[in-house]
Amino acid sequence: MLEFLSYHLYELFWVFAVLCALIFYIRCKKRIRAFLLGCVTGLAALLLLHCFGDAIGCAPNLNTANLAVSALLGVPGAALVMASQYFL
Repeated sequence: MLEFLSYHLYELFWVFAVLCALIFYIRCKKRIRAFLLGCVTGLAALLLLHCFGDAIGCAPNLNTANLAVSALLGVPGAALVMASQYFL
């Protein structure tokens, strides 16, 4: 039962992160600049998690999937990668 709840909570976190990013990018007037800034901040957050994540117990690998999620979703994507360490 606990695995079922944690899996669905993880799925809801995915949906929430994607919706937050989409709403943010749609509402911005300068979408390209906002997207590039989101990419840079997401990748920076993932890099910080990778380098200093041992202190909080979460040091995700720098693989293609994690980089893509963090680049497309920004900081919520990096939070999603961190949450995947706990839920999966």
